[in-house]
Amino acid sequence: MVSADTDVHVLYGTQTNNAKAVAEEIGREALRRSLSPQVMSLDEFQITSLPVTPIVVFVVATTGDGEPPQTMLNAWKFLLRKDLPANSLSKVKFTVFGLGDSSYELFNAMAKKMTQRMLDLGAKLFHKVGLGDHQHDFGHEGELDPWLT
Repeated sequence: MVSADTDVHVLYGTQTNNAKAVAEEIGREALRRSLSPQVMSLDEFQITSLPVTPIVVFVVATTGDGEPPQTMLNAWKFLLRKDLPANSLSKVKFTVFGLGDSSYELFNAMAKKMTQRMLDLGAKLFHKVGLGDHQHDFGHEGELDPWLT
């Protein structure tokens, strides 16, 4: 649960700007709920400040063969560093919404990888992971709308 008057970082990784549009929609919903959202790409965010960022919503697309999109390459490389302590993100609460296409074998791979890496670094999941599917009759909105509720 996230309380009012809380800073929420909505960080996205996108190749075609779909994840950016979803992140902006999540930001608008956060405002409606009296939260203070900051929406930006993962590579615009100072990733070294993640351990002191209490609430984060990641919106990540999957590209190619389960690879990270362009706007999160540097942040993802940092998060994969082997020298990061297992409890380095213990003060962070997070959730993930992924954009993928279930016709691909590695459906929403980056959302799944991001979730696992955050958990590996000690972060706590505060809301179930959402996996948007381009194949849904309503596109990713088919999962996003109930996920936001």
